[in-house]
Amino acid sequence: MKAIKYLVAGALMLSIAAPTMAQDVKSQVDAITKVLVDAKGDAVAAKSQIKDFVKANKKNAEALAGLGRAFLVAKNYEQAKTYADMAMKVGKNVSAGYILRGDIASAEDDGGMAASYYEMSTQQAPQDPTAYVKYARVYQKVDADGAVAMLEKLRSVKPDYPVDAAAGYMYSSNNKLKTALQYYGKVQNINSLEDYILFDYASTAYVLEDYDKTLQLIAVGVQKYPHYSSFYRVGMYASDKVKKYEDAVNYGNKLFNTTDTIKYTANDYIYYAEALMNTGKFDEAIAAYKHIPEVDPENKETNKLISGLYVKAHRFPEAVAAMEQHITEVGENATYKELDALADIYIDEASVEGATDAVKKAAFENADKVYARMVEKYDYAATYAVWKRALMNHQINSDVKVGRALPYYQQFISLVEPKAEKTASELNKLAIAYTYLAVHYIQNDKKDEAKAWAHKLAEIRPDDPNAQQILSIK
Repeated sequence: MKAIKYLVAGALMLSIAAPTMAQDVKSQVDAITKVLVDAKGDAVAAKSQIKDFVKANKKNAEALAGLGRAFLVAKNYEQAKTYADMAMKVGKNVSAGYILRGDIASAEDDGGMAASYYEMSTQQAPQDPTAYVKYARVYQKVDADGAVAMLEKLRSVKPDYPVDAAAGYMYSSNNKLKTALQYYGKVQNINSLEDYILFDYASTAYVLEDYDKTLQLIAVGVQKYPHYSSFYRVGMYASDKVKKYEDAVNYGNKLFNTTDTIKYTANDYIYYAEALMNTGKFDEAIAAYKHIPEVDPENKETNKLISGLYVKAHRFPEAVAAMEQHITEVGENATYKELDALADIYIDEASVEGATDAVKKAAFENADKVYARMVEKYDYAATYAVWKRALMNHQINSDVKVGRALPYYQQFISLVEPKAEKTASELNKLAIAYTYLAVHYIQNDKKDEAKAWAHKLAEIRPDDPNAQQILSIK
């Protein structure tokens, strides 16, 4: 067979390939597996247990394959091969040994050898569907038609096997999600799917942004597998995407209160907080954000997220405090964008409907102070920050005759005028600055200064009415 180099997701392959063993044998294998894993695959650690186990099961192919799988889990591939070979010898028509040998080859990154053993299993034990599915998954990357043909062969051997679901899972495992969803869509009875297959179906639909299908599948999943926490996770994410925030909160509540061992992520708390915020539960949303450092200690966005939440709640002092804390935490890695976000909080405060003139003035003054910090700390952002200072000061006092924004427009001009090439945005801002200065001086009866700035304005905007009017004054 043509050599295939393909990395198979080992842990997942193991999860669907465990041999069907008697419960007492399985318990012994589990105990040996734990010892071997703790000993990093050293067979000496379980020597006595292994000896007794082999003696009692020397003609039991599934038991021997189970022992070999214990070594596979512990990453002792040579010992795993030994017991896989023993299993194949005593059980020529039992799939367990062949499948184990294929899984070992997969773990060793030898897809060609893995496919060979899986194919051998389909020939020696044609009624076991596992080998067909594994062969297809390994082989799909180099020969999709051959992989599908193997699954169709499975359909002919076991007509009741959910081949379309297996094909969907195969394509999903190889990141061919659109094809996976097409096959999954052929499944007639969704309720018949195993938990990990149903979850993969829902996850595939979610990644492809078919959120309605995702939620339909999740509803089945949580009903049939209530302790499979990942259903609640994707349900929360998908509900948030379609703005079903109450549903997202309900899924979030279940996600954080299920009994199995799931490792939470920063995104879990971010989506949960988003849903809580959109259902008016601001304090609970903030509490959710505060869990992020527990699951992602390197994440420096927590206080920034909390700040944004306070802004939405119009709790501006808390928003400012959280953003300042974020800036402190980021430290030397902070850019001008952190200060820009801080200034935006004050601008949002001034923009709230019903804000008094005093509140607006104070907010714009605070924003101006932030932009002053930006000028001082970040040379590369000085032009941007000076322009924003001009805008803030004009908001504080819009009387052009008084000219509160005058020094900042002048500073902006001094930074931009020397550039040999100017962007359209810079030219537009220069025109605004020139206009401000020309009008300021004409209103203060300083005709010569006004005409000088009007002349500069006319150079970049020849038809500007303000320029023409001031230049026409005798």
